[in-house]
Amino acid sequence: MKNLIALMILVALTISMNSFATNDSAPDKPVPTKVSLSGMIIDKITGEALAGATVAIEGTDTKTFTDLEGKFILKDCTQGTYTLKVDYISYKETILSNISIGVQQESLEIELVSNEN
Repeated sequence: MKNLIALMILVALTISMNSFATNDSAPDKPVPTKVSLSGMIIDKITGEALAGATVAIEGTDTKTFTDLEGKFILKDCTQGTYTLKVDYISYKETILSNISIGVQQESLEIELVSNEN
């Protein structure tokens, strides 16, 4: 008799635990697509490539520097519209608003103006 009561209690507890169980895991959300933004920084007047210029996405920690050919790549960006900030010694800071970063991103060519001009 004691075994029967214990078995009934065990079954009741199992049923009640299953009825209160919830799935706390979030539904499958799509992982944001990571894309890259590339381009080249040049002097507006001479067309010369500017090596070592800083290219940053404002409001984020994402930034990079141009290589010896003035080229840059911002890797692992989330798709969206951003403001880019470009700095280079002896040149005016350049702010580019509404830059759309998407799957089919073309390469940008950004011209900087010397402080002397």
